[in-house]
Amino acid sequence: MAQNEIISKPIHVILDGDNYSLWAQGMCSFLKGRKLWLYVTGQRHPPTPQKDETEDAFALRLEDWDGVNHQIITWLRNTSTPSVSMEFGDYDTAKDVWDMLASRYAGSDGAREHHLMVTLYQLRQDPGERITAFHSRMRFLWDQLAASEPVIKSVSDAQLVSTHRERTRLHQFLMGILDDFESVHSQLLNRSPLPTVNQAVNDLVREETRLKSHRSSQPHTTVLATPVSVDPTVTAPPKGHDKRRSNKKNSHLICAFCKHRGHTIDQCNMRARILQRSAALTASESVPSSDAAPFDPVSLTTPTYSIADLQALFNQVQVPSSSASNPALSVTPGISSEWFLDSACCNHMTDNPHLTSAHTPPVLPTITTADGSAMTVSHVGSISTPNLSVSDVFCVPKLHLNLLSVGQLTELGLNLFFSSRGCLVQDSRMGQIVGTAHKVGRLFELTSLHFPSSSVSTPVIAASASIELWHSRLGHVSLPRIQTLVSRGLLGSVSSSPFDCMPCQLGKQPALPFNNSESIASATFDLIHSDVWGPSPVPTTQYSKAIKILLGALTNAASTPVSFWGEAALTAVYTINRCPSPVVQNTTPYERLFGTAPNYSLLKVFGCVCFVLLQPHERTKLQPRSQLCCFLGYGLEEKGYRCYDPVAKCLRVSRHVVFWEHKMFYSLPSFSAGNDDSQVDPLPNLFPEIPSPSAESVNPISDESPSADPSSDVSPTTDPTFNESPLSAPAANPVNTTAPEPRRSHRVSTLPSHLHDFHCFSAFATLHEPHTFCEASSDPLWQQAMKEELDALLKTGTWDLVDLPAGKSAIGCKWVYKIKTRSDGTVDRYKARLVAKGFTQEYGIDYEETFAPVARLSSVRTLIAVSASRHWPLFQMDVKNAFLNGELTEEVYMQLPPGFSQPPGFSHKVCHLRRALYGLKQAPRAWFAKFSSTISQHGFSASSYDSALFFRRSDHGITLLLLYVDDMIITGDDVQGIQDLKCFLGQHFEMKDLGPLSYFLGLEVSSSSDGYYLTQAKYTSDLISRAGITDSKIVDTPIEYNNRLNTHDGEPLPDATLYRQLVGSLVYLTVTRPDISYAVHIVSQFMAAPRSLHYAAVLQILRYLKGTLFHGLHFSSQSSLTLQAYSDADWAGDPTDRRSTTGYCFLLGDSLISWRSKKQSVVARSSTEAEYRALADTTAELLWLRWLLQDLGIDCSTAVPIHCDNRSAIQIAHNDVFHERTKHIEIDCHFVRHHLLQGTLQLRSVSSQDQLADIFTKPMPPGRFRDLISKLKLVSLHPT
Repeated sequence: MAQNEIISKPIHVILDGDNYSLWAQGMCSFLKGRKLWLYVTGQRHPPTPQKDETEDAFALRLEDWDGVNHQIITWLRNTSTPSVSMEFGDYDTAKDVWDMLASRYAGSDGAREHHLMVTLYQLRQDPGERITAFHSRMRFLWDQLAASEPVIKSVSDAQLVSTHRERTRLHQFLMGILDDFESVHSQLLNRSPLPTVNQAVNDLVREETRLKSHRSSQPHTTVLATPVSVDPTVTAPPKGHDKRRSNKKNSHLICAFCKHRGHTIDQCNMRARILQRSAALTASESVPSSDAAPFDPVSLTTPTYSIADLQALFNQVQVPSSSASNPALSVTPGISSEWFLDSACCNHMTDNPHLTSAHTPPVLPTITTADGSAMTVSHVGSISTPNLSVSDVFCVPKLHLNLLSVGQLTELGLNLFFSSRGCLVQDSRMGQIVGTAHKVGRLFELTSLHFPSSSVSTPVIAASASIELWHSRLGHVSLPRIQTLVSRGLLGSVSSSPFDCMPCQLGKQPALPFNNSESIASATFDLIHSDVWGPSPVPTTQYSKAIKILLGALTNAASTPVSFWGEAALTAVYTINRCPSPVVQNTTPYERLFGTAPNYSLLKVFGCVCFVLLQPHERTKLQPRSQLCCFLGYGLEEKGYRCYDPVAKCLRVSRHVVFWEHKMFYSLPSFSAGNDDSQVDPLPNLFPEIPSPSAESVNPISDESPSADPSSDVSPTTDPTFNESPLSAPAANPVNTTAPEPRRSHRVSTLPSHLHDFHCFSAFATLHEPHTFCEASSDPLWQQAMKEELDALLKTGTWDLVDLPAGKSAIGCKWVYKIKTRSDGTVDRYKARLVAKGFTQEYGIDYEETFAPVARLSSVRTLIAVSASRHWPLFQMDVKNAFLNGELTEEVYMQLPPGFSQPPGFSHKVCHLRRALYGLKQAPRAWFAKFSSTISQHGFSASSYDSALFFRRSDHGITLLLLYVDDMIITGDDVQGIQDLKCFLGQHFEMKDLGPLSYFLGLEVSSSSDGYYLTQAKYTSDLISRAGITDSKIVDTPIEYNNRLNTHDGEPLPDATLYRQLVGSLVYLTVTRPDISYAVHIVSQFMAAPRSLHYAAVLQILRYLKGTLFHGLHFSSQSSLTLQAYSDADWAGDPTDRRSTTGYCFLLGDSLISWRSKKQSVVARSSTEAEYRALADTTAELLWLRWLLQDLGIDCSTAVPIHCDNRSAIQIAHNDVFHERTKHIEIDCHFVRHHLLQGTLQLRSVSSQDQLADIFTKPMPPGRFRDLISKLKLVSLHPT
């Protein structure tokens, strides 16, 4: 039983991917011990038949070799984790398995050697670790490094390398041992010659044994970690006395302080310098008593105490004495102001309630000390002294010490650097030193600590803030109130310097008293006083005089328009509630309400420049991450700042805001809010007018309308057929609830001078598409769009107003709004379309047939490839309101559109539709029938193989037109014929000539001298933003190698809507991205019930697309027009139903025009059958492409080669033989063989390495994947 266990699992190391070197060493030793290593290296290859050898003898030898080979594979599998052993796949030999594991887990030699060297130099002996254990750890790293050394070819070289390696290892080993072995360390290095590593280990083991026995002889008593008494008699040694001046007779002495030989601790020069520096530092901070002696952290011998002596010792520490007179160690309660850093302290603590500036009602924790006793926390407060500014401090009356928690400081983003001289505290975000501490004994006493002003994550206030800045932050309150906050320490250390505040002068100046009159009336009625009352505006409720005064100061300082008076009032109230008031005994209303001091670090200057971080869906990869805004106040019900966005004209509430308090928003020339009509404002309508609270009239700001095109600069004319009802649309982020129509200015809008050298694009992410008529009717842009749509409907005679016949029903209609954009994301136009609610139609009553053909996307790619090779120009045209040209044969009635004004007497009329309207089930069919009959009059014929392809041949050449609903591509070599076609279409339909082909159905087409490029970069970017992974890392492949998903992987998704949307978008993205076809084919199989791992696979595709955003197809102008195909299959690749995957692709010269990745409909019984079924599907696509190319004028009379890497499938196609293994695929055999005999195709064998269709059948490793996409001419076209 034990022997079988050893054979089944030869070594105890299990390969998990991270320990390959250790595992490989063990397996190599085991296999060499059994004389089986040659099977792994490939030197013992499979046997071949020998001359004069019988078949049975050869079979016996082959069986023996195969048995040993698979025994080795079994050992490799049993010593690997399940995840690693699954990667063995279909490898048949031990050599293939070993090579696969080595290439995957061994890593590159350079990276592995660097990692080992870094680990080796960082290796140190752990406290309590034995010398032998430490040597074993280092020996393991040495062995791994030795494996990467070059082969030595001569004996002399080997000796030199061995000697150098031994010396290097000795130094590395001695660098890592503990300081306890310093004496032996010095002896080893002074030997000549140097000892070997083994000799050093032996000496250190003997020293380790001696130290262990010495320590065991000492009594086990409790020790006090920190010395509490000093020896005032210790004096510094004479200057210059060090180990270099020691004589030989003192060489046996070792200093306990610096660890050097030749002197003792009382003669140590290094110790003397440290003591002098410490004494000077202490003297500069506090004046010691006359009898104070310098503190000596080394001369103290560590005393030992019993548990009974500890309490008396602590009592002694609390009483000042001559032996402990150093002020750094004065810890008397109520007197001490020294603070010590403590890494074992969970929170800042003090025993002095007077040090804390704010008191918190105690719902507080209990502090547990090291001996298990408990101490209570009385309250929590903040410390603000000239040398210290920190918050969240526990007041613990029983503590007797002031402690600063190291862990709490690191949570605030601070780094602490401890050394033998002291400690430095650094702000990790700003890189500034914000605090220092010097070492006193074994304690670190804090010298100073102040946080920088940029640390917004803490309520600590910077000491460098001026009183003028706090005056602006607090809403221009009076200076006495600021002084009250400063005296309480709530604002930290504030520099006070005199300043003049013009906004306060403008907003707060009171009326001066009258001087006493020089003449006094001597008789009655000599002087009569009179007054006039009014005007008398109605005061607002809760509108106090203090708010009014601060409101004027805020708006004057920021120069904001009157429209922002509400935001200024809210900010004024916010700051008033945080300023001291004599009404509440010079405390703040906030404190009286909540019982704690407010956080003043959140206050910012009203009206200053700020930058708000945009959400991922509001920006693309190449757009700015933040938006310039004007700071208007603080969130009322959310944690965030209220900032006005002048571009989107909305109020943003965000906590991700960066402020420029030194610069006001109005000071920016592009955002001036002046009301002077003579001034040209480069940005229109920055501040929408909102009614002022005052009864006095205010002139509105003259700004242009935020229009997208010049036609909207003028107010739209009222149309008699359109009802402009005053319905208000709810805004996404309203500044206020109501806003009257601002007065339009007729000034000419000009571009600012600083933008002349830039292309400015609109932020499309902030544009809003309304969903209802009520929402759109309040926007002039959408009103104009709806007016244009109604004009087009009336112009084409789309309906007649009639009474609804008896027995008939009228279908409804609705408005659909869409912002049309160009390929670069800029706004093209605002489109409003009236759509019939066709889902209420009934078959046989108001519609019959509905099918209408559109161009296949393979036809689009083929047409572009032919045009590139023959240097044909590509043009694009669009039919406006295409469906309105279709004529209805059925009787359809529709209700009046929303917003359509009925003439008198027509209130009960309905629309009798004469032409097809968008939304009707038969509308696409009616339009295509109209277009086909019209273009046939111009001599065009429809292709029999793509009904949306029309062509006309003449003596001057050929003209081609490809139609996709209302978008069309026109090309050919008949230049005059193309112009005639454009004129003909313009006469029969309302056309829009879009010029050269650039953006078709979301496909971006760019041309150059070397051909055409087809990409979907914008579509891909929008898809990544929708998934919210714009900040995710990119990956090399769209699907992980050997990743096999099934229906039971992961947890079910609670909502599969996003999964289905993303997969549906990815399916359309495969139009130009063949590299993701297989991955999308896999994830689209789980649309019914997706799970978490399926969603992770979708995100993997998107992360790959993020790194290959501009990848697309290249149709070369130098490519030939020779068609060829590649066919492949992955047999039983689906782990759920074991069906195979078909993959094929077609190239026209070098241009990829068609491909597919598809699961086969039945289970194949062999790999040959799977490959043959793939050949049948490839043949069907080949026939269609040949016929399509013939209509495009391409000669395809020669046989088209199909490349296949399965010789058995090729043999079945060529040989008319059926047997038990192929009779069930007889139909496919006849189909392929028939066209093979007809000369339509020819089958060519190709190696698996050159099989291009391999990328459509299975996951690929990164190297192989990159090689295939390069051969498929998938290139990256970066924007210029």
